[in-house]
Amino acid sequence: MQCSVIIPVYNRADLIKFTLHSLSSDHHPGVALEIIVVDDGSTDNVIDVVRTQFPHVIVMQNTGKGAPAARNTGLAIAKSQYIEYLDSDDLVGPGYFSAKIKYLEAHSEVNACYGAYDFFNSDGEFTEQTIMFKHKYPIIALPGNDRLHLLNYLSGNYVPPNAIVWRRDFLLAIKGHDTSLAINQDVELVIRAIFNNVNMVAVEDKSRVLIRNHSLDARVGNAVNESRKWGQILELRKKIFSELEQHGYTESEPRQMLSTYIFNIWKMLRHSNSDVAVEYLKFAKEVYWPLKIKGNIIFRALGTLLGPVKAVEVKYFLLKRD
Repeated sequence: MQCSVIIPVYNRADLIKFTLHSLSSDHHPGVALEIIVVDDGSTDNVIDVVRTQFPHVIVMQNTGKGAPAARNTGLAIAKSQYIEYLDSDDLVGPGYFSAKIKYLEAHSEVNACYGAYDFFNSDGEFTEQTIMFKHKYPIIALPGNDRLHLLNYLSGNYVPPNAIVWRRDFLLAIKGHDTSLAINQDVELVIRAIFNNVNMVAVEDKSRVLIRNHSLDARVGNAVNESRKWGQILELRKKIFSELEQHGYTESEPRQMLSTYIFNIWKMLRHSNSDVAVEYLKFAKEVYWPLKIKGNIIFRALGTLLGPVKAVEVKYFLLKRD
């Protein structure tokens, strides 16, 4: 069995060694790993670290083009039939690839599978004590559930991209990552894959991927108060909304999931970034309205009587919190 692991890197000399150690052959018997590190213009000595300590790793340079382009650069030269994308601070547990590759080899109709994962909060080595509690994506272990995956993604519930093993030919057929995006590139990739019949399944065993908490690195995929990134998130959802019907998703549930996600971003932004928030609310109303909002019985009743916007405003006025 073979798998290509593609790792974009930018200034991670202190962390990438942990990632590459986790990919050693001792941890993955029976799987030949082709490891491709794509540097995106690092200013530290990360490339020297990789070349000196891990001479078997293929190093590419993709200066300043961003992580999606780096992933596509790695995909273009990858030789294995299966692909795993990692960040340069992730860890892969022993034996993670074997069961996923065996499943893909036995099920030609399945183009991606995902496994178990945990998030951890550390700026150095991993220990069990550093694991963080986070909501987990559901285990969908049977093929033929692309619609269920789509509903999860429309509602803002995602498989961590680091936990997915892809069929290389499928990624090439859908042309890899969208390099125009500064945020949500992995979300867009999976939704586009769903629209192209990815047939993704969960394959559980005792292994897992360990994903470092990216809040430690403000440079990584975080919108914070950046209007440009919030705007791009909104434009991506508009594009997805425009494509739902052409891909056969004509019922109300996908629209309701998408509108709820957009509405929840409006709730988050309406005080800190009101100009962008207005656009989110406008689009939420266009997609599906009125929404059934979640919360205690009083909040839900307010939503039914007054509508979701007024219910949020009343709650904020009375409690001074959302």
